[in-house]
Amino acid sequence: MDLSTIDVKFGWAVEETAGTKPKAFTWIKRCSKIAGINVTKDKIDVSCFEDKIKQYIAGVGDTGGDWNLNFNGSTDFVTAWNALLDASLEGKAAGKATWADIYIPGFGSYFLKFEPGEIPMPDLEPGSKLDIQISNVINEYDGLGESIEPVAA
Repeated sequence: MDLSTIDVKFGWAVEETAGTKPKAFTWIKRCSKIAGINVTKDKIDVSCFEDKIKQYIAGVGDTGGDWNLNFNGSTDFVTAWNALLDASLEGKAAGKATWADIYIPGFGSYFLKFEPGEIPMPDLEPGSKLDIQISNVINEYDGLGESIEPVAA
C-alpha cells in the first residue's frame, strides 16, 4: 500500500559517544516541510585515445550541503529550536555531532549529521501562517535506516 506523509516527524539528537548514531531522538512539533536530499556523484572522465565515445566512472557523492526545514511559527517552536541549538553547540565543543532523524511511519528513518541554522526572520504576508524556514548545513548523509520514532521532549 502506498504511504502518505501523515505522522512524519523531524527529530534530533546529539551523540552520546562521539562517532556513534544516537538511539533516541527528540521530536520538534509543527514541522511543515522537509527538503529532500539528493546525492549526486561527480563524473570522472576515464576516456583514452582508443575510445570513440567518452567513458566515465562515478566519483564522490555530493548532497550540495544545504538542507531546509520549515516549521509553523510559535513560541513553543522557538523554545524547541533554541534547545537544539544549545545542545548542538555544547556537543560540537565536546567533539560530538548533531543528528537528524526523519521518521516516516511504515517506511523507515532517514539519518544525517547536520549543523542547525539560526531562526531567521521569515517572509510575512497578510492572512497567512507564520512559516519559519531554517537553513541547515549537512555534515554527513547517512541515508535510510531502521525506524527510530522521535519522542516529545
